[in-house]
Amino acid sequence: MRAFWRRKTYSVSDFTSLGLPQILIDSLTAGGFTTPTKIQSQSIPKLLEGRDMMGIAQTGSGKTAAFGLPILAGILTLNGRPRPLTTRALILAPTRELAVQIDENIRKFAGSKMKLDTVLLLGGVSRYHQVKKLERGADIVVATPGRLKDLMDDGKIRLNETRWLVLDEADRMLDMGFIAPVRHIVKSIGMKRQTMMFSATMAPEVADLARTLLQDPVRVDASVAGSTVVKIDQRVILSGAKAKRGVLNELLASDEEKMERVIIFSRTKHGADRVAKNLEIDGHRAAAIHGNKSQNARQAALKGFASGEVRILVATDIAARGIDVPGITHVVNYELPDDPENYVHRIGRTGRNGATGIAITLCDGTERTKLRDVERLIRRTLPVSGDLHTANDTGVTEAPRKPAGRPGPRSARNPRAAAAVDRRSPAERRPFAEFTRELAGAAQPEGKKPAAGKSKPRWNKGQKEAARQNQNGRANAGNRPRKRAAVEA
Repeated sequence: MRAFWRRKTYSVSDFTSLGLPQILIDSLTAGGFTTPTKIQSQSIPKLLEGRDMMGIAQTGSGKTAAFGLPILAGILTLNGRPRPLTTRALILAPTRELAVQIDENIRKFAGSKMKLDTVLLLGGVSRYHQVKKLERGADIVVATPGRLKDLMDDGKIRLNETRWLVLDEADRMLDMGFIAPVRHIVKSIGMKRQTMMFSATMAPEVADLARTLLQDPVRVDASVAGSTVVKIDQRVILSGAKAKRGVLNELLASDEEKMERVIIFSRTKHGADRVAKNLEIDGHRAAAIHGNKSQNARQAALKGFASGEVRILVATDIAARGIDVPGITHVVNYELPDDPENYVHRIGRTGRNGATGIAITLCDGTERTKLRDVERLIRRTLPVSGDLHTANDTGVTEAPRKPAGRPGPRSARNPRAAAAVDRRSPAERRPFAEFTRELAGAAQPEGKKPAAGKSKPRWNKGQKEAARQNQNGRANAGNRPRKRAAVEA
């Protein structure tokens, strides 16, 4: 059975040998790019020939240049401007952070000598400026599938003249449920296009998508699925769940670790906010980035982290493939991910472009199974330190706990044991005899009106009847002598 792609091995030692235009080589040299990576040296020559491609490469391997440089070379051969509401090239990314990074890198590769119009289409921000840019036409559109489909449905962009299509992080796109929008977008482009798919893994779903989108593609495999960069020092520290905060503070304060620029990964959005808040309380400059943050807040956090204003960035897995900040020295897994593949993408934020990095995982007793899944995936046994039984002795001052006692009664409103707290007023807590004596002492003398502003005591029905009979008896006693005197007279 004939394979639906061909595997190619192609290697060169510099960008000049790849066949790129001189204007791009000059901009690469000015940007400090002199030696192509494995994925670049194998992809660029075949993409310049117009072939479709399925690229398998891990994060940090230089995929953006692998597909971006051939697209820029093709745009240089075209004359005139793109028509309004059209784009010559379309690059789809699963996350907003990744789309922003791709757009920045593409413009950096083009340099100042190449006139290039790019448009970034992202959700979470106003569409107004995006639509205005599309009205003039674009050379390259970098978009997330959701926002692009919305603009297509509203007639704000047409893809009938698109010549290049890129699906970056295709496996992530499938995981996030973008398969239907992607197929709708691709159908609008037509068959006269060059399509490139890049993925960190070659799952069966990715292979099925490639068969429907690619025509006689070349496969470039620049890494083994599940592999981690060998230049990243990985290790595990056993710690109780409540003691991780203290362990993290010790690492950040250690002169030996030298944690200069750190990304900390949490499993949930609320967990990321909690970790960032605790870091701020403990005296560290930190910012959180996750799906609940607005696009402006996420970009501000990334900008502060890239500039060095913020030392620590706390993120969820949504940012694992979208952050490309140079000089990240450490990645800390505050919690292990549910999917072991995300571990590979997390630690790929450090050790990029030939640099070394350190990945530290804080593992409590409930995460041992996840740790074994990660080790099975990366085919390595990670060195372990720490002790789960003594992990609470980390210097963290815990809030004092109430002594354990006999549980109180339960109720439907509060299923937990109710605390034995006397909620009566001070008057209600006084002895009844003392309370009645106070009421008797406060009674007004007979014949004297009560003072203004003080209300009369309220009597019940029996008291009112007894008072009425007493009053009638006193009246009868006063009238009897006068009747006897009248009879005698």
